[in-house]
Amino acid sequence: MQKKLVQSSLALTAAAALGLGSAFVASPAMASDAPQKLDVQSDAQVQKALSDIEGVNAYGSEDGKLNLGVEKKTDEIKDLEKKFDNVKVTTGVQELEPYAKNDLVGGAGYLLKAGEAGGACSTGFSGWDGDGNPIVLTAGHCAQIINEETNEFDGKTTVNETEQPSSAPANGGEGFKQSGNGVIGKWGFTNFGGDLLKGDDEKKWPEPSESDIDFAVINVDKDKYQAKSGVTDWKSADSEDLSKSTSDIAKVGAHKDSSIEKSGRTTGLTEGEVLPRKDYDFDYQNVGGRWVHGFGVTAPIDKPFSQPGDSGGGVFQGDTAVGVISGGGDLDPTTSFTWVADLDHSLEESDTDFHVEKPSEEPPEAPAAPKAEDQTIEPKGDVTGKAKAGAEVEVKWEAAKGTQAAEDGSEKVKADKDGNFEIEGPTAEGTYAFSATATVDGQESKTTEFEVTVEEDESETPAPVEREINVDPKEIVASDFVKEDKGVTVTVKGFDEGEKVTLKVASGPENVEGITLDETANENGAAAFSIYGTSETDPSVYLGKYDVDVTGANDTDDEKALAGSFNVVADEDGNGGGGSDDGDNGNKDDGDDGDGGDGGSDLPRTGAELTGLAAGAGLLVVGGAAVALTMRRNKKN
Repeated sequence: MQKKLVQSSLALTAAAALGLGSAFVASPAMASDAPQKLDVQSDAQVQKALSDIEGVNAYGSEDGKLNLGVEKKTDEIKDLEKKFDNVKVTTGVQELEPYAKNDLVGGAGYLLKAGEAGGACSTGFSGWDGDGNPIVLTAGHCAQIINEETNEFDGKTTVNETEQPSSAPANGGEGFKQSGNGVIGKWGFTNFGGDLLKGDDEKKWPEPSESDIDFAVINVDKDKYQAKSGVTDWKSADSEDLSKSTSDIAKVGAHKDSSIEKSGRTTGLTEGEVLPRKDYDFDYQNVGGRWVHGFGVTAPIDKPFSQPGDSGGGVFQGDTAVGVISGGGDLDPTTSFTWVADLDHSLEESDTDFHVEKPSEEPPEAPAAPKAEDQTIEPKGDVTGKAKAGAEVEVKWEAAKGTQAAEDGSEKVKADKDGNFEIEGPTAEGTYAFSATATVDGQESKTTEFEVTVEEDESETPAPVEREINVDPKEIVASDFVKEDKGVTVTVKGFDEGEKVTLKVASGPENVEGITLDETANENGAAAFSIYGTSETDPSVYLGKYDVDVTGANDTDDEKALAGSFNVVADEDGNGGGGSDDGDNGNKDDGDDGDGGDGGSDLPRTGAELTGLAAGAGLLVVGGAAVALTMRRNKKN
């Protein structure tokens, strides 16, 4: 709330003590309509100038000027600027909320009434409910009057005042001294474990339940106290104001297996280690004869993590609130043990709406509606759109009348960091009415409607070329076979562009085999090989039938090799040059389509020379003469 500056010499004397005053000599009197200079050395002049001015949140003087800080300029302040040319006004300076003893923070002590007796616990975390009302989270057993002999509940305690910080055990005092700030408030939700574990036979004990939590909420009297998120470190206890020195708490989350801290009225700010699940494989602990869901923390026995009176104290890791103190004891002669009621679980089970920042009185602004255009997709294609980054987008669709085998549907998807979202579209062809709605922080956008048409891609996909082999000629006389420009040409097609194609002479006269040639398929998937003899002096060494197989490097296991054959015959047995078995000289009807069907005249060929050598010098023997194979590329092609 903005307040007028106090008109008193005492107030300005205090300002001067803070260095706000400075020596300044008054200027001679000037015309009333001209800017004047304010004598900042004169308390009376300053007080008079500011007596009718509201909204000044800061002020000081330097180099003969009076500096004023205001949230915004009022007409009075504008008039003051016009009247005095040595008044400087800075806008955007707001009134600050002072630190106060009635600021409730986590880790502070509070007193309880239990009939004619009393007790003390610690606040866990201070914050607000969904309506902006201040609340405090603490342990549920603090709300119960517990019979020490039977562990039965004998009624509920009554929340009393906060404990005077300077007198608390965490500050070296005896404790149980009221702060004088008044009763904190009243219990809201409270729960301490499940049914009492009775009898010596553990088999008869009740099974633990997810709802077995040690957790309570204090509805704070906002006329006496105000919530302040954060956990005290107890360094300001002597000032009676624990809110002056705190650790920030920004969120509630799950605990991690690492170091952990706690603040409470008995032992103050302490540190321990979360007991890993592998070492303590339990979700529930018997605390005071009742199951409590949570996790364990260890610390040296001479520096315990918690002690009686710390119950309800805030347990945190960094800026994350993770639990409140439930109970404890000794794990072994050197280690203390504390059971912590996990906060995220307790909030969920109690259905408590808790905020570490006060909710805005104004509802958050609804996000912009998603953007999506009409689109045409193939069956199961992506339907796309754009929304606010991270928004949850609900997409719904309805099939238009006449769409066959179509179903209506909906799907929720999260927009990525750039705001893009997509879902898989319908399977059946037809037209669909789509809608998209974005949700951000619980606020729902307006709905965007668009149309999606599903249809098959009718563009023609070239049919794969059927694999073929062409041997030309099927029969050749020996005298032609030994001529390089004649010989036999093996042409294949139906392979992939760039695929390695291998021809193998599977068999020949007197078991000629093991001869292989490699070529690369061209852009039409075709390749060609030429085979001829070089022994013109004795062509008869090549007489006989030759079987060839052709395979590709990309062949599958169930793909068969292309097979062909040709015969080399004596000149007197020839048919005038020979041809394929169907009498077309080995040429196919489509042999002039440029893909190798014409004998491969436009293809590179791998040539195989069958060379006749002297007996004993060759690798293969045919009719008493050696036949060797060499590979070379046909220079003509």
